Amino acid sequence: MSSLAERIKYTSSAKVPTCLDLFSGAGGISIGFAMAGGRPLGAVDFDKDSIDTYSRLFPDAIDVACCDIEQWRPKSSPSEVDVIIGGPPCQGFSLARGLRFVDDPRNHLYKHFVSMVAYYKPTWFVMENVEGIINIGNGVILKQIHEDFATAGYSFDYKVVNMAEYGVPQLRRRAVFVGNNLNKTFKWPEPCFYDKKKATTQQNLFNNDLKPFNSVNSVLSDLLLPQGNYFAHRANSQMRGPRNRDAHTEPAFTLRVRGDEFALCELPATSAFIPGPIPEEEVKFRKPQNELQECLRNIIPPWIQKSKVANSRQTTLPELKGTRRLTIREQARLQTFPDWVSFEGKITSQARQIGNAVPPLFAFHLFNEIFSHM
Repeated sequence: MSSLAERIKYTSSAKVPTCLDLFSGAGGISIGFAMAGGRPLGAVDFDKDSIDTYSRLFPDAIDVACCDIEQWRPKSSPSEVDVIIGGPPCQGFSLARGLRFVDDPRNHLYKHFVSMVAYYKPTWFVMENVEGIINIGNGVILKQIHEDFATAGYSFDYKVVNMAEYGVPQLRRRAVFVGNNLNKTFKWPEPCFYDKKKATTQQNLFNNDLKPFNSVNSVLSDLLLPQGNYFAHRANSQMRGPRNRDAHTEPAFTLRVRGDEFALCELPATSAFIPGPIPEEEVKFRKPQNELQECLRNIIPPWIQKSKVANSRQTTLPELKGTRRLTIREQARLQTFPDWVSFEGKITSQARQIGNAVPPLFAFHLFNEIFSHM
């Protein structure tokens, strides 16, 4: 199998699959679309910082707007749009705090996604949401989604995906819907990674091509910052104490919209610990330690001006004493945002943009498979 770097196909060509990104946020799923060789035409989101980020990442996209989706009037014609992608706001579908709001008014927003699909009639669509959307109300919402897309002329398949199985260094589970109007059965991309802690010897015998989940440090270890032995999630009202993962061997917990919930630690976090301050953002890098770091650092789209990266001959990382919060770059790395991506707004806004995003690396694998059908 070709390497990850060899498979990434950023291009400026006009003769490639195109997309519109609804509820786009900062554009994580659009970046994956571009990594697979596609070209985003436009995006809509009501958050100004997210749209400012998106506009800078995709300067040639003509239909980028900061507004409610009901007010959006894109210039692209139906004949120009091959795929519609996006993640309608998920609060109404969330399983958080054990609540299931079947009639939550926020659930109607996915219907605007359906309406755009019905109007543009793209060959394919991809919709991402929290995993709770699958069984909320004993399947009432899922049944309604089936009916809505069938009325628009689309069939779809859905799957609850653990993003860690596609190289994302965090245990992030999301429901992903992939549909088309070609009456084609979609073949999901094969997982590339497995959970070493849960795998049996028999499973290992039949999965020789799979690698263990990428760990926290596997994606951060080229940044000249104090590297933690543990990745900790600060305790909240649902937890009696903080949770810890081994940063050397395990992926992170699911990133959330508040970056200050997480910390890198010298020792496992205990009690109601308060993460230490964020170190200064890195200005130098070690030589990439693996293929993922190489791709996130050095595979850059042709429309982005390359900036010089200060490399260091230093081979050992500064020693971490106690705990510290993650930098924005570290949060972005854990979500597999490439280093050519920077975020607009205050640090809290940047963390929210990262936490809300679809990991670009997973989106890349997904669209590689979709493009093979086009």
